[in-house]
Amino acid sequence: MKIFYWSPFTSSVATIKAVINSAHSLKNLYNYDTYLINSFGEWGIFQEELKQKKIKIISNPKVLKIKNTQGFLNSRITYLKIFFNSLLFLKYILKIKKPKFLIIHLLTSLPLTLFLIFNFETKLVLRISGLPKLNFLRRFLWRISNKNISFITVPTKETLKNIKKLNLFDSNKIYYLPDPVIIKKELFQVYKNKKKTKDRFILNIGRLTKQKNQKLLIKSFVKISKKYKNLKLLILGEGEKFSELKKLTTDLNLNSKIKFLGHVNNPYEYIKKSLCVVVSSLWEDPGFVMIEASALKRTVICSDCASGPKEFFNDGKTGFLFKNNDPVSFIQVFDKFMKTNKNIINFFIKKNFENSLKFTDTFHGKCLKQLLDVYEKK
Repeated sequence: MKIFYWSPFTSSVATIKAVINSAHSLKNLYNYDTYLINSFGEWGIFQEELKQKKIKIISNPKVLKIKNTQGFLNSRITYLKIFFNSLLFLKYILKIKKPKFLIIHLLTSLPLTLFLIFNFETKLVLRISGLPKLNFLRRFLWRISNKNISFITVPTKETLKNIKKLNLFDSNKIYYLPDPVIIKKELFQVYKNKKKTKDRFILNIGRLTKQKNQKLLIKSFVKISKKYKNLKLLILGEGEKFSELKKLTTDLNLNSKIKFLGHVNNPYEYIKKSLCVVVSSLWEDPGFVMIEASALKRTVICSDCASGPKEFFNDGKTGFLFKNNDPVSFIQVFDKFMKTNKNIINFFIKKNFENSLKFTDTFHGKCLKQLLDVYEKK
């Protein structure tokens, strides 16, 4: 079966990993013919990884140079450029290549529009990650596209409820499908390293953006570092907030306690060595870092933001959740973690590890194949 993925991106987001792993799961487990549509050249930097995973790329000959996408106006101009640059290219693919399914993520307005105008043999699958901001145009486009979409998938049960409440799609074709955050084979490769080391640092991983909210973590570390003097904070990631966060660290005299390590190719080694992983995000859906840390059997301290963390940690019954964007709550929960009995910590780790296995390529591929098999016959 020929499956094409449409997922144009202009910055490093978790969806990139989910798309690659999803295509890999169908190719590796079921030998489906999977392609990523390279709409303006964005997938070029992943060519080596895609080659290793035997995922094919079909590229638009018209490459766009994307510069500044920060801010509302710049991002909308960029989206329009991608839309018109890829319009004829995507139409050609659907008319000539005729994939059985087109699975669309991110900038979905172009494929939705094409399916409204033309009749294709291809079946359309919409992937919604989180509850997006629904302006009038998006709401209208979703509503009138309902008849052209075979089925819709969402990454969390909370998002499933929220999307159904909108009444924009037939509720019987919206499905919960966990993201393939982890390649199971790669996870077991990490476990082959029997050396267990635990250093005195807490770890934060993510783009340095407003969403990831590292500012809360840095401000809270003033009190934490006074109480736990040997403890350090490592922050992995790059982003537009780097200068602001580095200045905040300097202003709070925390340069000796907080280290910015930038982008790291293998964060798994840092996760394994950490005392705990802290996810300070304002929102997640579902939250790749907390899942990866749980799969590596590390404790996660996480904000109770919508929509993934509360669901993953069973409203705090199997983990440490603090009130979203509340530094006092974070400090209290961190203290609670430091004082919690080791047996309880191990219980949390065991339960969260089991939960993380729902976010592997094998589980995702199995569930997605079942949906594709059903809708192939409709």
